[in-house]
Amino acid sequence: MLALALLALALTITGVRARPFNITELIVPQLVPPGQAEVEIECRYDANFTLLNWFKGVNEFFRYKPGAAPSTRTFPIVGVGRVELLNCGPTACRLRLGALTEDATGFYRCDIERDIPPYKFNTRSAYMQVYGHEHRRPLLEGLGEEFEEGQEMRAYCRGAPGAEIRWYINGREEEAMRGFAALKRNASRLIFLGIPPMVTVQCAEFRYGKLSGSKEMKAKWKDHRKMVGDERPQEQKNGSSNMKRCLTFLLCLLYIVFF
Repeated sequence: MLALALLALALTITGVRARPFNITELIVPQLVPPGQAEVEIECRYDANFTLLNWFKGVNEFFRYKPGAAPSTRTFPIVGVGRVELLNCGPTACRLRLGALTEDATGFYRCDIERDIPPYKFNTRSAYMQVYGHEHRRPLLEGLGEEFEEGQEMRAYCRGAPGAEIRWYINGREEEAMRGFAALKRNASRLIFLGIPPMVTVQCAEFRYGKLSGSKEMKAKWKDHRKMVGDERPQEQKNGSSNMKRCLTFLLCLLYIVFF
């Protein structure tokens, strides 16, 4: 009797191990043409798994864990504005990706995993190229064309709803201005670089901690060395006049002595 029970258990274990554990098909469009803002992707499988994950590159954007509550979770990725669950079940998991930009281009991967004995894993990936979808940029305006020492520099930025605004001057973040729609800073010759001296002001918007768009403007330094006429201090002008009179007197004296 015991022998029969052991034989049945052995056959059961052998049967479980012999069951397929495969991703049978991965459906990802190779090309997304201009004007198409959303696509559907699907992972088909023949497997008794405990976890399914969708990735773009190394970044996970969807998770399906049968029996959990909730059983699905989505995560933001740059280039895809919306991840919508259409259906996930015993044979396939289908999603709709919307609000695409060209940053959605890349490798998409479906992983299935059985994390209880006997452990199993399978994966498949495909490449999707997105064309003609411009990267959304925030609206940046109000920066003057030139500044002088101590003059207030102002600029205004409007990003997407829910985005966090960050300001950069010559590529370095103004951390004190994070989250503010308006930039205010006193100009200094030290931040105007190059010849002619210029400064770059950049507004960037972040969503879920990741950059989603940016725009920049430039301004130049007002150079006061380019003056019209003789604008030297009066003392300098008087000194120059006295020197001219002394030279004229000496020349006259030399002329009388020698001629």
